[in-house]
Amino acid sequence: MKKIVPGLLATGADAPYSPAVFCGSLLFVSGQVPLDPETSTIITGSFAEEAEQALRNLGSILEKAGSSLEKVVKTTVFLSAMENLPEFNAVYVRFFPENRPARSCVVVSGLPFDARVEIEAIATL
Repeated sequence: MKKIVPGLLATGADAPYSPAVFCGSLLFVSGQVPLDPETSTIITGSFAEEAEQALRNLGSILEKAGSSLEKVVKTTVFLSAMENLPEFNAVYVRFFPENRPARSCVVVSGLPFDARVEIEAIATL
């Protein structure tokens, strides 16, 4: 049975999606870009800083929903350019040092707010 995670707001008042949804013992988290949660604006800086913020945002939603990065079983990573993959991997291993989740990584032609990275996840509770 599907249940929306309460208390989470989608980015933008009219965003037509749920940030996270429970289905049985799984949690599905919508893609996270490097938005500053204080200002709701995209952070600017190095690609590594953007990747770190997107992963922090992912971790925050997981925790608010009763899960954690340690319980992530699958991530999907969207990059604006494959040349950022080595730098992304260096950041990613800091957030997932052991028992890493399965992962797909694709290059896309554009991301929300002109971000260079977006990450979605499936986790257990």
